[in-house]
Amino acid sequence: MPHPPYLCTGTLGRAPWDDKARAASAAGFARLSIYGWEHRKLQDRGWGDARIMRLLRALGLGVAEYDGAVMTMRSPEGAEETVASAAALDARSITVLEHSHWQPSHHIDQAAATLAEIADQAAEYGILALVEPFSWSPLDDHRVAAEIVERADRPNTGLLVDTWHLQRGPERGLLDPAIDSAMIKAIQIGDTGQIGDTGPDPAGQPTPREIADECIHRRLMPGDGTSDIAGLLAGLADRGVDAPVAIEVFSDELNAQEINVTARQAMECFKKLRLIPDANCLQRNSLEVGGWEQI
Repeated sequence: MPHPPYLCTGTLGRAPWDDKARAASAAGFARLSIYGWEHRKLQDRGWGDARIMRLLRALGLGVAEYDGAVMTMRSPEGAEETVASAAALDARSITVLEHSHWQPSHHIDQAAATLAEIADQAAEYGILALVEPFSWSPLDDHRVAAEIVERADRPNTGLLVDTWHLQRGPERGLLDPAIDSAMIKAIQIGDTGQIGDTGPDPAGQPTPREIADECIHRRLMPGDGTSDIAGLLAGLADRGVDAPVAIEVFSDELNAQEINVTARQAMECFKKLRLIPDANCLQRNSLEVGGWEQI
């Protein structure tokens, strides 16, 4: 998977997004995701989209996914605004989640119709619409998500596979080999560790509340926990998956440290996993400090 390295914004905690962008660039990342609420906070601070894009160009950085804005597959209501915001920042993709009590598995055709309509809007800007199952939501299974993508039948739809959710979800870390590898258009990696108070126990059965708590507060950097992330990535590559990889680690421990330190730690994970195809790619962000401080 010889793609340049991506970083998910949540890995750098609640710092202002422009500071995150500087830290991600300094560490050598090519793209950084942004939450819809982060975009709105930037705007509240006087950052218009043109100013954000000037910063990104100065940093040699792009936006990965525009995240956390499409939160249900019941209908496409509100997605048009998300797509327009993502397009304004030249984002690669938007994520489509299910964060309500609605059950997409019981309404496959409706979910597929919603995804198709969102994808059609995104296609006008060359943006991907990627479904991300997550382990404590009504859409926690990549097999169901794949069926929705298949029925939507749009070339710019696909799956975002997060190894943390794959491990903690019903598939227990094993992605169904029947899922078309071409569907997987983005990968996020993070490691599992503590389950409640029982210690490292990948075979345990945590409650939904324990999963949610670990997800938000105690994920681990890839290689620091119980998941075989290197093996999982190798398996995906053997299946022909060709998708960029991003690190996404929500951690109170990481949030307590300086974001440049966390960004560098994330880049070290890429190196250990041999996900950096060419060390020279890290030189593209070697900007003088004065180049972006005034933006």
